[in-house]
Formats: sequence, C-alpha cells, structure tokens
Amino acid sequence: MKRIHRLFPVILAVLAITPVFAQRIDIHLDSQPAVSGGCPAKLHFSGDIRTYDAGLQVTYRWLRSDGVSTDHTVTFGKTGAHPVSDSWTISKRYSGWEQLVIVSPKRLQTIKANFTVNCGR
Repeated sequence: MKRIHRLFPVILAVLAITPVFAQRIDIHLDSQPAVSGGCPAKLHFSGDIRTYDAGLQVTYRWLRSDGVSTDHTVTFGKTGAHPVSDSWTISKRYSGWEQLVIVSPKRLQTIKANFTVNCGR
C-alpha cells in the first residue's frame, strides 16, 4: 500500500498530460492568397483548423512578414473543420508572406503563403 501512495502523484501527472498528447489537430493554409481590388490591393488568406476532439480549445496566430501577428482562440463544440481567414491591405510594391500557427494546445505551423504586390513604386 505504501508503494501505491508513492506512485499516486506520478499516475496523476501522467493522466493530466495524456489528453494533450492525444489531441489531434490538423491545419491548412491555401498557398496563394486571393487578391481583390487594384491599388491598394486587398489580400485574403484562408485555411482551416480541424480537430478530432469535441470541446477542444485552440489558440492560433496569423504571422506576417511585416512583423504583425494576431492571436485568436476558438472552442470546438464538435469535431470537424473551422474555417479561418485574415486580410491584409497593401498599397505599395511589396513581396511577403503570411503563415498560420497553432499556439496551443500544441504547436503546429503551415508553410508560408508567399505573394507579391505591384502597387506604387
């Protein structure tokens, strides 16, 4: 019985950590943004976050080549895909990228969606 009492904290720790590793999340980002308008150009990035665990809370981040990032949190009431999108308006000549990153419950990232805008000089 004494041995079980010593193992109890270890067992609790394993049970507390196990669901995090068991959570399955997939992410997708379209490789090319949709562009609308002339100059300034409005870029629209779209993708989705898919989970296989109902009730899962996911924090994700949009990262941009200009250093701007925005965080969002979504709670999945059921399994499946949740569409995500971000827009960026550019009024100058610029080559850059945007990337979708899952921050929690585990870290994942997409490839960067590269683009070039030819507005202005």
